[in-house]
Amino acid sequence: MKKLIPLCAVAAVTLAACSGHKSGEEADSLSIVTVQYEQASSFNDSLLLLMGDIYAGLDSINMQEGLLYNMGKGGEGVDRRADVRQNLANIRERLQQNRDMLAKMQAKLDSSTGSNSVMKKTIADLQARIDEQEKKINDLTAQLENANAQIADLNSQVAQGKESLQAETVAREKAEAEAMAAEVAANRVYFAIGTNKELKENGLLEKKFLGATKVLQGDFNENYFTSADKRTLTVINTGGKKAKIWGNIPKGSYEIVDNANGTQSIKILNPTEFWSRTPYLIIQIN
Repeated sequence: MKKLIPLCAVAAVTLAACSGHKSGEEADSLSIVTVQYEQASSFNDSLLLLMGDIYAGLDSINMQEGLLYNMGKGGEGVDRRADVRQNLANIRERLQQNRDMLAKMQAKLDSSTGSNSVMKKTIADLQARIDEQEKKINDLTAQLENANAQIADLNSQVAQGKESLQAETVAREKAEAEAMAAEVAANRVYFAIGTNKELKENGLLEKKFLGATKVLQGDFNENYFTSADKRTLTVINTGGKKAKIWGNIPKGSYEIVDNANGTQSIKILNPTEFWSRTPYLIIQIN
């Protein structure tokens, strides 16, 4: 019996030692599993957040696409184009950040000892989704720039049209003014009223000894004449008591009438005939 006690004790000690060693290994294994679980959980959470952000980016792109297609309907084309351009730039920057994050997550998966095909496929799908979104952004940007180019071309055409219209308007107004001036000049007539002495002093009448009286034969004072429009000139008030017309004026195209104040006036009966021979009329008064 005495020999058995030490053997039992040794066995007990040995068993206890073995049991203690096994418990330590299980604790280490459990700790490793816990860390791996936490890492996987954190990785999964990050992946889900990134997935949500990528799909939110898709919604933003669709919204900008709607703004681009509806541009110009509300009269805010210029402001909307600037907004869409800036929004697309912001979305592209966000997509690049997501692409960088996915690359890091892919590298982390590749370096891990375990293999998670589901996560790898998810990352690959998200990368494809980003590529698709970036292509759509490029297409929308191209459409936007094309719209800007078309609008710039239309604006240039409108500006050229305005310049052409303005030039045509100026030319037309100039032509009308010239035509009006020509018409006024064609209907411009001149008359002078004065005594025989005054008319001679201004060179309008000239009479030599025993000779006939000549009208406007030499240099005369043009400033002594009053200009008028023959289309509107119907009566000339001479201010004299007795009026006489000098010049080659057709008889019957006018008459001399007496005024109530004792003066006389020239009443033009037929303007076309009256002025048909000369645009100058000389009236002598006493």
